[in-house]
Amino acid sequence: MRSYLKKVSTNYKLLIDQARNTEMIVSSSSIQVLIAIAVGLASIALVGNTLSGYHFAFMEINRFSSNISPVLLENMTVFGDGVFLLALILLLSNRQVRFHWTILFTSLLSAIVVNVLKDYFAMPRPPAVLDAEAFNLIGRAYQARSFPSGHSATAFLLATVCFCYAQNAYFKAALILLAVLVGLSRILIGVHWPMDVLVGGALGIVLGLTGVMVTAKWKFGLCAPVHLFTLGLMVIACIMIFVDGNDYKLAMPMLYVVAAAALVQTIRNYIWVK
Repeated sequence: MRSYLKKVSTNYKLLIDQARNTEMIVSSSSIQVLIAIAVGLASIALVGNTLSGYHFAFMEINRFSSNISPVLLENMTVFGDGVFLLALILLLSNRQVRFHWTILFTSLLSAIVVNVLKDYFAMPRPPAVLDAEAFNLIGRAYQARSFPSGHSATAFLLATVCFCYAQNAYFKAALILLAVLVGLSRILIGVHWPMDVLVGGALGIVLGLTGVMVTAKWKFGLCAPVHLFTLGLMVIACIMIFVDGNDYKLAMPMLYVVAAAALVQTIRNYIWVK
């Protein structure tokens, strides 16, 4: 037993040391592309709001949901759910200590900024403004705290962080495309205005870039206590999926598979050490 614990401890120490000794370099081209996308999203929001008001383009986009499978829409929109994304991160980057530190920092930063803005503006959502027969609604009829879209901010934040870490151009493009689809899904299922999604996306990029730049220089989180705390949060997120489920029931099979696989992966990498 003692030798096993020593092996686990040594393995984990090497993991932490590797993270501390590896520098994070973000290319200027990646930063420029992301800033351009954020400016583009914010510009569309500004022009749309100026020409047609806060609710611009909602009905035109939402009506397309009648031609799309609810299963697809619900599985798409959960990629902006923070709990699910923590489980997905645990599965796909189980031993990436530096990446975990960036995710922890950006997640906390985003949670504070987005929730402060939601409470400050307190904008009503489509179900609180429109007649139920006037638009397509899938899932729970959320009423309040519409601006900005938290799912959109989270999706673009994670896409931004991964964009900065990734090397493959096609993978980077896929990340942005997925974030865009998450944002669109919030309009298609009828719980957010385009304005919420566009500003949420731009905000997610800004917060993601901020987090990447800060954690690239600040190594506070590259230590055992902080990393174990981060791992603990991600494990709790997996457990919450099984305990609390999700508002989008059609996406639950995918959530269960990801959460279970992430827990198994964590046991293999941190407990069951050969």
